[in-house]
Amino acid sequence: MVEGPGVQPIRACLERNAQCFKGSVQLAGRKKPLRHLIALSEEFASSSTPAGSGKTLLASSENRFIWASIAHILGIPGMPDWADWFAHELNTHRAIVPALGVGCNPLIVKGQKEQFLDWLSWGVESEAIRIPASTGSIRWPRFNLADLFLPAK
Repeated sequence: MVEGPGVQPIRACLERNAQCFKGSVQLAGRKKPLRHLIALSEEFASSSTPAGSGKTLLASSENRFIWASIAHILGIPGMPDWADWFAHELNTHRAIVPALGVGCNPLIVKGQKEQFLDWLSWGVESEAIRIPASTGSIRWPRFNLADLFLPAK
């Protein structure tokens, strides 16, 4: 059973060989540390899962976080401004699967680097996304725990 403040109890089954990780995180402004539990199916917890499995588990469903994470994890070139466009493409191709989370909105992104690069190529060709004319550093957004987890009710 998965339970949390303001959340109806949910019965969850991760099949055999699931992994559970628990711990505490001290957050600024809180007297007590935040206790957390992360439970993963064997598919995600196994170190033998190839990086190219085509499934990426993310802790937040916010567009900027999804795009920044996928670009970083898969080494895809891009601009932070492309986040909403990329999220639209993920939805269009049904490449997002919501995951169960208490206090967060995790999801699974389905797809591989080559597929995402094809989308980006099409986006640039169709001018749905633009490559900047000037050169220079690209500032990607920074995320902290408060960005990833839902505020307590």
